[in-house]
Amino acid sequence: MAPIFTWVWARFFLAQATNTPLDLPHQINLLVVAMITSKGASGVTGAGFVCLAATLAVVPSVPIESLALLVGIDRLMSQCRSFTNLIGNGVATVVISRWEREITAETLDTNLRLTTVNGSTGK
Repeated sequence: MAPIFTWVWARFFLAQATNTPLDLPHQINLLVVAMITSKGASGVTGAGFVCLAATLAVVPSVPIESLALLVGIDRLMSQCRSFTNLIGNGVATVVISRWEREITAETLDTNLRLTTVNGSTGK
């Protein structure tokens, strides 16, 4: 869900940077289109920029040329989204494992305290 809001904020930034007023129906339209276009984009690096361009095409009042403002930071943003997605997937795995009682707090604590350094475990 986080990439959706990142792209929506990017669209709002571009509208503000180009001095384009967006009323409530335009904002809701952007949110709905962002939710639809971002479904397959979270696993592909750089796909967010394509989704951003597709969503901007829905609101013709925001000039598509304004994407040039985001080209420089898109790669960094994409890497940050991937890292956030990785952390979220890891946390969700632990939460569901605890919820399903497949792992106990003691086992989790023991496994998180073990660190591997040069093939040996430090205790």
